This record gives sequence, structure tokens and C-alpha cells, in this order.
Amino acid sequence: MEFTPGIYGSWQQVQEQKYKEMKRQLGGLFGEVFSGVILDVGCGFGYLEKTFKGRYIGADNSSEMLHNQVAIFPRVLADGGSLPFKNGSFDSVISIDAMHLIRGDDFKRVLKKGGTAMISIFFNDRNYVERKEMLREKLSGMDILHDFTIHGRENEYVAVARKI
Repeated sequence: MEFTPGIYGSWQQVQEQKYKEMKRQLGGLFGEVFSGVILDVGCGFGYLEKTFKGRYIGADNSSEMLHNQVAIFPRVLADGGSLPFKNGSFDSVISIDAMHLIRGDDFKRVLKKGGTAMISIFFNDRNYVERKEMLREKLSGMDILHDFTIHGRENEYVAVARKI
């Protein structure tokens, strides 16, 4: 199945509920993850940015998704595997439901030393272990601060890590 703007657009309510649960699960880490200048890799329609206020820059490789944003914030058309930003440009990097579509781990390059990354991936009963391992591999070389799962209409594995 190809993930098109139409598919992602139909999931707004599911995504917003998931973000509320992420905020609850993050507890005290929430302020650390969502502070400073934040890059959202694979920002899609901007549902997260609409839910959490902050200083965001969104990057997505779909011009259609970028032009149909539900939130107002700066955004760039970019491949998440080759981000057009200087090294250490961001205090935090987030990526929700996009890392399985992105080659490599260029998000680490643009993250400041000591910065935090919150990366998540949806899963089902058949691919949970595979998805979790893929995400943890993307975070290799970073200090994982917290990870958790969210169960709902869409199940999600979430990991928060600090660049060392």
C-alpha cells in the first residue's frame, strides 16, 4: 500500500489522540523534547504541530502534504535521508510514523549535541519486534532516555533519545 496524502489525511483524529497519549507518557521529558527549535522529519499535514505549540520547522518529501497543512509553521520540501540543514541546527528532532520511509539517520547530524530525538513508528502484532528493532537501530549511538508503546486504533512504539 502506498501512503498517500489521502490516507494520512483521513487519520487526523487518530493522530491527535495518539499525540495526547505521547504527551502523557512523556511526563517530565515533554518539556525537553518540545523545547527550543524543533525539526519534524516527515511532518505530513502538521497534525502534531497543531496539537503541540512550539518553534517548528517541518520537512516532508511530499509537496502536496506541505501545501495542505493544518498548522502554520515553516516547512521545507526535503528528503529525510538528506536534510538541507547545517550540522547541529536543532535542539530537538521528532519523526512520527515516517522513519520506515527514510533512508539512513541524517536526523542525527542536524541535531545538536545533547539534543533530544523523539521517533515513533506504528506497528501491528506481526511486525512489532521488527519495527522496534528498526527504530532502535536508527537511534544507535544515542542514549535512549525513555521508550513506550501506545495501543489504540493505531499501535505506536515511541523512543526518546539524547545525542551524546
